[in-house]
Amino acid sequence: MVFCLFVISGGFYNILENPPPYIPYYDRVLTLHPYLSNQTVYESIFVFLTNSAMFFGLWLAYRSTQIAYDREKANSRLLLGIGFAVVGLFGNHLIYEMKKVVLG
Repeated sequence: MVFCLFVISGGFYNILENPPPYIPYYDRVLTLHPYLSNQTVYESIFVFLTNSAMFFGLWLAYRSTQIAYDREKANSRLLLGIGFAVVGLFGNHLIYEMKKVVLG
């Protein structure tokens, strides 16, 4: 699963292209690459973390269905799993919207 997350977050792109960790822009630095087809190292780390949160949330929600003896524990795992999945989805959407704003 970690390998799949590595591929989805652009790990091979980081190895093959060797992108910069940030982009100097006048008197400040950008951690987001201004083009949608490219990324920085910080972007790929953030995407890896958000995809991991989504996967962990879906896994927790799945595991909550296998707890038949303790309803309270199953409900708490389900809500925690939904929370992680929503946070991961929101993080991916956030980085996409931020790239659109940086692009202008």
